Amino acid sequence: MQEEETPSGHGRTWKIIGWVSIVLSAILVISSLGAYAVYYDVVANALDHLKDPNDPDDTSVKEPKKLNSSVNILIMGSDTREGANSKYGRPEGERSDTTILLHLSAGGKQAMGVSFPRDSMVNIPQCKDSSGTVHPANYGMINSAFAYAGPYCTMRTIESLTQINIDHFIKVDFTGFKAMVNALGGVRICAPRAFADKQAKLVIKKAGPQVINGDTALGWVRTRHALGDGGDVGRIQRQQQFMSSVIQKATSSGVLSDPAKLLGFVKATTKSLKTDEGFTVGTMADLAGKLAGIDLKKINFVTVPWRYATVAERTAHQDWAGRLFWQEDKAQALFSAIAHDNKPPKAEKAPAKPTAALPKVAPSKVNVKVYNGTSRIGLAGTTVTELTAKSYLASLGSTTTYKNGTLARTVILYGQGGEAAAAQLGKLFPGTEPVASPKVAAGQVALYLGADYTRLGGTAGGLAAPKIEDTVNAGERNLCKDNTAT
Repeated sequence: MQEEETPSGHGRTWKIIGWVSIVLSAILVISSLGAYAVYYDVVANALDHLKDPNDPDDTSVKEPKKLNSSVNILIMGSDTREGANSKYGRPEGERSDTTILLHLSAGGKQAMGVSFPRDSMVNIPQCKDSSGTVHPANYGMINSAFAYAGPYCTMRTIESLTQINIDHFIKVDFTGFKAMVNALGGVRICAPRAFADKQAKLVIKKAGPQVINGDTALGWVRTRHALGDGGDVGRIQRQQQFMSSVIQKATSSGVLSDPAKLLGFVKATTKSLKTDEGFTVGTMADLAGKLAGIDLKKINFVTVPWRYATVAERTAHQDWAGRLFWQEDKAQALFSAIAHDNKPPKAEKAPAKPTAALPKVAPSKVNVKVYNGTSRIGLAGTTVTELTAKSYLASLGSTTTYKNGTLARTVILYGQGGEAAAAQLGKLFPGTEPVASPKVAAGQVALYLGADYTRLGGTAGGLAAPKIEDTVNAGERNLCKDNTAT
């Protein structure tokens, strides 16, 4: 029986992945200004340190060994509705739907931000919250560690999963995020189209490059239903591009050379941060020596390699639809590289593009069979409908799920004589190179939908799966480069 589609996202939409860019730029700027008394005093007086509620002799989780002089900082975005944040919804407690590990290499030669999708199913260790309540170890979504017992529990969870020693953590909330973006005078983005998202309180009036600030910036990094397929990871690359823009703006001469603007940024940043007890302004100043003169092209953002739950897993666990699981071999290779301060695993090379020009084929002449290689129920049927609306001769290739729903990337195969037709279909899936296959009938094309697939929704599109190889570089100035978010 063909599966029916269900959204891959769950729960609340409060994703502030742009926070990490604010924090990184704050570290780059504030720590380098530690020698100036006015900035030093502002930072020292405003930083709010949180006490660790866990017992120092608690051996339930063994802290990973520090292997080198690199620095690892855990960034958490708090969705608290307390105080000035109450305008964003009912006060339902505090969660962290954004968890990013910022790795600063020894010597300050490079930096990497690693995103942990909030729907990742992981083992969470025993933690004690600020009231003294002990929460037993459990298996659940990674963001629940913060909901159970706060940022120290999230830090213990990430350390236990990655075996990376985390030096410090930083927490920021909604209001703090907006204040810091406003203090920069706005941040540049590139919108794929004009759209509105009521849930994110966002209206983008035009496509292309533009400067946004305040509530618009907050909405931009929160939106998921208006762009992409509404899932937890479909927007991460776009959000990582936002991080890069913030870093570029915060470290630009226009900010650094304007005392009033710089002081406003420093104040907004430090007033909005809560850190672990050891992350003092003196520690920031020490960090400045490692980061002095870092090349923005050496700052990259990646996402932990992931997959959706398989059909078998969802059959055994009904609530796992849309949940994410890490690709352990690739994830552990990434974690090991960070722990040892090595270069991350190299990306797989994309297939070479055809050198000879192919004849144009009208969509109505493209006979394509569609297969669902994901755990998203009914995705193949939905795609057939969307392709048919675009005049393609599309039909289901199978009523069962391909590879048990574990296909990471969308694949286009073609039979003898079908190269031009496959190339025409490939225009709807940027980054996906058609491949010849003897298993496909002559003249036909086979489309296997992977976890990276974003619904067509009336325009050509499809984001690359947020895996290690899909790195976003902070030095990239062309915001609209490869902008395929729909």
